[in-house]
Amino acid sequence: MLPIKRLEEIKQVLTEKKQADVPSLAQLLDVTEATIRRDLEKLENEQFLTRTHGGAVLNEPAHANISLFQLPEEHNEIFQNIGQIAAQFVQNNDVIFLGPGISSRFIVRQLQNKINVTLITTDLMVAHDCSAYSPNISVILTGGSLNPTTLELSGQMTTNSLNNFYFNTSFFDIDGITFNRGYSVSSLNKAFLIQNVNQISQKSFALCPYNRFGRESSAVVGDINLFQSVITNEHLEDSFKEYYFQQKIQVFATFNV
Repeated sequence: MLPIKRLEEIKQVLTEKKQADVPSLAQLLDVTEATIRRDLEKLENEQFLTRTHGGAVLNEPAHANISLFQLPEEHNEIFQNIGQIAAQFVQNNDVIFLGPGISSRFIVRQLQNKINVTLITTDLMVAHDCSAYSPNISVILTGGSLNPTTLELSGQMTTNSLNNFYFNTSFFDIDGITFNRGYSVSSLNKAFLIQNVNQISQKSFALCPYNRFGRESSAVVGDINLFQSVITNEHLEDSFKEYYFQQKIQVFATFNV
């Protein structure tokens, strides 16, 4: 038997049985045990198997058990705090809007005890988390064009759908906040969405993790006075605290809870 054929036979045995010993392979292929050991060494160099005492085991690919909807662990505490604060402003019987973003995903995880609340969102991730963590909440996804990377809906169909509602409370995940450019987000679609929904909301909250202050994102939503209520963390820079205080803009952080 040619060496290449013998290697293929060994691969087939390991694929089926996941492991094999040298004597059995030598008998099956009618070669010496020394030959089998050399063959196993070659296959180990190819990372097909791992040699053991007297044999080998198949190297099976590791299947990461990670859901598409699994959140990154980085800064989870920051978003959990924001979610806990924001959830306190959701009242029973409200119609609310949650914009796309990680902060919104943490809000819906805190709505288990709310009664007769309707949630409208353009973010499939937010809708998924709501159904998983707060199944008592009625969820409405707008129509629109799906962004395959962010799983967000946008476009004229989205705008038309949103114009059918009037929201008691809306929450918008903001990506950057500076004094010069005000509030900014990662895309024009997201900026237009926030501007539109803000106009049809009784009350709106900007969700701004403290580490996004002093940063600018690509699309401007509005100036620093656009929102009268901001939810952030206690590590907010003093310059922004002072400005919001002077402008009588409400700031809610962990120390308010």
